[in-house]
This record gives sequence, C-alpha cells and structure tokens, in this order.
Amino acid sequence: MDLIYFLKVLFRKKWVILGLSFLAVVCAFVSLLYKKAQFESVAQYSTGFTAERVRMVDGTSAVDLYTADVKFNNVIETIKSPQVIGMISYRLILHDLNNPTKAYRRLTIKNTESQIYSEVNVDYAKKIFAQKIATGDLLHSDNEKETQLIEYLKLYRYDYDGLLRTLNIERVEGTDYLNITFTSESPELSALVVNSIGEEFLSYYRSINSQRTMENAQTIREMVDSQQSKVDSIGQKLLTEKISQGSIDPASKTTSAMETVKELEGKLAEEKGKYNEHLNRSQYLKQELASLQSGASQSSASNDEVLTLTNKKNQLVEKLSHEGGNDPALQQQINDLRTQIILKSNSGVSKNKLADNITDLQRQISEEEALMNASNSTIADYNSSIRQYIGMSNVNPGSGVKMDALKERLDIENKQLASTKEKYAQVEGLLKDDPTSNFIQTRVGQPAVEPQSKKTLITMALAGLGVFFITCLFFIFMEIFDSTVKTPSIFSKLTKMKVVSVLNKVPLKNTYVMDLVMQENETDHFTPQSIFKNSVRKLRYEVIHSEKNIFLIASTQKKAGKSTIIESLATSLLLSKKRVLIIDLNFSNNTLSKVFNADVFIQDIAKKVNYSLPFETQKLWSNTMYDNLSIIGCNESNNTPSEALHSLDLTAFLQALKQHFDYIIMEGASLNNYADTKELSQYAEAVFTVFSAGAAVSNGDIESFQFVKSLGEKNHNVILNDVITENINS
Repeated sequence: MDLIYFLKVLFRKKWVILGLSFLAVVCAFVSLLYKKAQFESVAQYSTGFTAERVRMVDGTSAVDLYTADVKFNNVIETIKSPQVIGMISYRLILHDLNNPTKAYRRLTIKNTESQIYSEVNVDYAKKIFAQKIATGDLLHSDNEKETQLIEYLKLYRYDYDGLLRTLNIERVEGTDYLNITFTSESPELSALVVNSIGEEFLSYYRSINSQRTMENAQTIREMVDSQQSKVDSIGQKLLTEKISQGSIDPASKTTSAMETVKELEGKLAEEKGKYNEHLNRSQYLKQELASLQSGASQSSASNDEVLTLTNKKNQLVEKLSHEGGNDPALQQQINDLRTQIILKSNSGVSKNKLADNITDLQRQISEEEALMNASNSTIADYNSSIRQYIGMSNVNPGSGVKMDALKERLDIENKQLASTKEKYAQVEGLLKDDPTSNFIQTRVGQPAVEPQSKKTLITMALAGLGVFFITCLFFIFMEIFDSTVKTPSIFSKLTKMKVVSVLNKVPLKNTYVMDLVMQENETDHFTPQSIFKNSVRKLRYEVIHSEKNIFLIASTQKKAGKSTIIESLATSLLLSKKRVLIIDLNFSNNTLSKVFNADVFIQDIAKKVNYSLPFETQKLWSNTMYDNLSIIGCNESNNTPSEALHSLDLTAFLQALKQHFDYIIMEGASLNNYADTKELSQYAEAVFTVFSAGAAVSNGDIESFQFVKSLGEKNHNVILNDVITENINS
C-alpha cells in the first residue's frame, strides 16, 4: 500500500474525521467551562548538593554531577514517600475538622450521604489524626477503624494518591534548587502544602538518617570492642609465655623479670591515662546533661518492640564476644535483629532535637562509665602482676618459638584493631554531619492571587488535533490490517494475475442492473453508475475484439458477482445490436434462471434436441423481455455438468447455437467449491474469472488461479468486481 492510497482512504472518511475532531473541541470547551478554578503555589529549596566538591587526581576539585543527581533523586522520592505525604494529609484533615467554617475543602452532598461518612465518629477521627501527627506514625490498613479513616481521607481527597496527583517536585535544571509545586482549588491550601511538606521532609529525613548512622556506629563499636578483647587475650598469653620461659642463670631470670615489669608499668601508665581521659569526658558530659535537663523536661516515648529487639541483640553480642566472635550463625542473627530495629525505628516516633541530644548524652555517659570501670579493673590487674613479677627470681626455661608466634599474631590483630577504629572514627564523623544541614528554603510558597489559566484555546486545539490524528491512525490501521483486496494493484501483487476489467461498486437495491446499463443521457459522467456503465463497455470491447463467441464466466469464490456481470455484459452487447444467449450452468445457484424466468432447462434439452431440424422450431431456449437476448436455464441440483448432461454432446450443441447467436455466455459454479467450471472450461472458447474486491485472497484462490493459468489462450484473465469507486484506478 502506498501513501496515495492511504490519503484516498482518509479523504473518503473526511467527514467522520472532521466530525469527531469538532466534537472533541466542543467537549473540551464544555469541560473547561465547568472546571473549577485551580490555584498554584511554589516553594523552593537550596540543597547544597552542587556545593560539595571532590578532589581530582591532578589536585584540582570538581563537582561530582552523578552523585548530585543521585542525591536529588533520593530527596524527591523521600518527599513523595507515604510517611511525608501522610503527615501532610493528617494536618489538612485535622484543620478541616477543627475549623469547618474555614475548611480548605468541603464535601459534596453525595459524599456526605456515603456510608463511610456516616460511620466515622468525628471526635474519634480528630483524636487519632492528632495522635498520628504527634507520634509520626501512619494509619494501618490491617486495623478496621483506621481503614475507615483512610477511606474518610479519600472523601476529602486528602489521601496519598489524591495529594500526589497535583504535587510536582522537580529540580530546577542546571541549578542547586528544588521546586515543590502544588495545585488545588484553594490558594491557602496550596501554600500550606508546599510549605509544610518541606518541614515534614526535613524531620523525617534527619530521623531515618540519624537512626541508620547510629546503628552503623554501634555495630562498628561492637566490632572494636570484640577486636580489643582479642588483642588483650593474645597479649595476656604472650605475657604468660614470657614468664614461663624463664632462664638458666639468676641474672637472666632477673633481667627477664625486670623487662616484664617494665612492660607492665608502661601499660599501667597508658591505662591510667585512658582512665583519666574517660573520667574527664564523663564529668564534662554530665555537666552538659544537667544544663540541657534544666532547660526542658525530658520526654521519651520508647517503643516496646524496638527495646525488646535491642535487648535481645545486646545479649547476642555479649554471647558472641564471650565465644570469641567466630560464630557465623550468631553473627547472622545479630545482623537480622539490627535490620528489624532499623525498619521498626523508621516508622516510629519522630523525636524533637532536645530529646535526641539528651538521649545521646546519656548514652555517651554510660559508655564512658563502662570504660572507666574496665580501666579500673585493668589497672588493678597490672598492679597485681607487677608485684608478682618483681618478686620472681627464677623462671622455667623453654623454647622461644611459641612466643614468636604469639608476637606475630598480636601484630596482625593490632593492625586489624587500628583499621576498625579508623572506620569507627569515620562513622562518628558522619553521625555528627547532618546531610540536610545545607537545606534552605529560599522561596516561601504564597497563596496565589489569581487562578491558573485554563488555556482554553490551546486545550481545545490540542483536543481537536489529538482526536484528528488518532482517528486518522485508526482508519489507516484498519486498512493495514484489512486483508481484503481493495484495489487492482493489490490484487495483482497477491495473485500475479492480470486484471482485464475493473467494475466499481454500485447500489442495486432499487435499480435493476440491466436498466442501469441501458440508461441514456447521463448528466454526470462521474457518478458511480456512469463509471460502472463505462467499465462494462470496456469489458464489452474485450469480448468483441477477442474474435471468440463462447464465453465462460467463472469465479473462485461464491457471491463474487458473476450473475450481475453476465447481465450487464449481455445488456451492453444488446446495445451493440448483438444477439446474445445466456446459458445458466451454475447448478448450485441458478440465479440467472430465476431472474429471467427461464422455461427451457439444459437438463431437458438432451431429450428433445434434433440437429436435422432448425433450432428455432424446436423451442431450445427461452426468450426474454429484451430483444435479441435469450436464455437456457437449469434446475438446481447437486450434480456436475458431466453428470447432469452426460447424454448431451455439449460441443456439438454449442457449435450449432453459434449459427443463431453472436455470443454465448455461460455461467459456472465457484472453482474453490465445485468442479463444474473445470469441466465446462473444455467447451468454452474463452474464460473470464470474477473476483470481488471485498474478499481476501485465500490458499484456495491461489490454487484456482493456477488452474485458470493452465488454460493458456482460453484464459482471458480476471474481472475485479465491487471495487470502491475511489480505488478503481489504484
């Protein structure tokens, strides 16, 4: 199919396409006419992401654009999270319930008559929504009462999907800014949402980031303690081994004992320094705690489930430490509990900054006191050992191999301890660094003075053009997936058959085809009827100039239009003053016999034909209402010509008829379904095959056309029938 054909298809459907496009424009206008005014507010934040620079290999610094993009995407998704949107939703519904006269949104009569509206107790709803805002928790769908409140939010369109539908969060291209835009029917509502959503985001983002960082810091701290225990254990074994080595002479024993005492004294001094450091830090932290507690009362909302999981995890950590830290299964349980603690903590209470600082100071004080107790115990052990080793004067001799192995192992564990401490220091730095500290609201959302433009003309134009193109594509796809032949060129490509004549489709409900052909004085030469008549004339020209007299009109499929073509061709030949005989040999469908009311049937001729007498005296054909047009009919039967006419020499009979008629036109049954046409083809001088343009070419058609081609000179090619007038030359 070429472009011109598609353009012709669209041109034929122009009124449908234009009508639907106009209807779309009207619908767009009506919808905009009754659409409520919408007000838009915009808040803007500076993130500081592009201010963070990385050092390059050559010593210069640059912005890591990929990392910045990832951070922007993380922030946008966090703002869109149910936790943030949910808090905004609860704020809005609580405002409307507490201030019904100044509500941002009012329910329709239909909503107030709904079952959800009547079932929800307003006072209970206020209490739950206020509680959720205070705790930072969300409504749960597994709770029947809270499920009702979720549906209640939908009535006000304050649910998650309802708010997210008109909320837009995007980065200002090429800048460090983030725009938050919200559109609603109330200017105050739009301004409140864009300003409040930033606050909720910062609170939630800081909470989850702090929780995760603290958990990581605690994990690494436990790893440091475990590694320190290993180092201390190996050091103790090395010290014991040194003592057990001893020496042969008293001088060596004394030297060895004094070296051990010197080493213990060094460790004792180091441990005392640690104790003093922890003591000073503990006193400083207690002063800070007292200062904070005097300014505000402590409020802690502990989560029993998180506390239970934390205690269980601490027990397992202690158990792992006692077992040497080499139990993979126990370590996996600890990791799983940490993951649960993070997940439970993320949906928990959003604590205020003062409470977080007090809790953090208390945790640090407990840690420092624990370290002081540990240092005291270690100092006591060192003092006891020093006294013991000073009194020693002799040690047992032994090999130094075990001591060397312990030293080597101690060096390895010390390196591992140093690496773990470095990681802990990095995590502590992250804990103190707030990733949202650079977030600054550079533009406060203001209530819009005027509603947004409805863009009526643009919307109407887009609606009309959209329907126009969609309708065009629809009709084009209909043509592409339509398997019917449609045009002569498509038929020739599919069948490799030559089209000798193309007859366009004409309405014949109220018109007899023979009367149509005989009409004279046409006023319009471009009507379908005139085109059809001229196409029949072209077919008549092919018949007359073929210099043959006996023609067989066949088809590959049923209802291809053979009878109509025979009638129109015969009428056109009558206009040329030719004598025409029609022989109906379509035993499966004797339409021609019925149309012309034939009273002579081919099955009866064999019994009465006498070649020695003139045929005109034997009543061998029926005359019709048209001069020079006669017909021999047939009775419908389930027989083929060779069966029904076995006693008639059809060749001799047709040759005798040629003396009385200029042209003899026979009709055969469809080739795909019957063998009639194949049997009759041997008696015809020329064969025309009729095919309807409204049909699809099947494998049966291809086989039938192969038979027609095998007829050689008898094959006078195909008459393509029922072609749409606009496609007749395509």
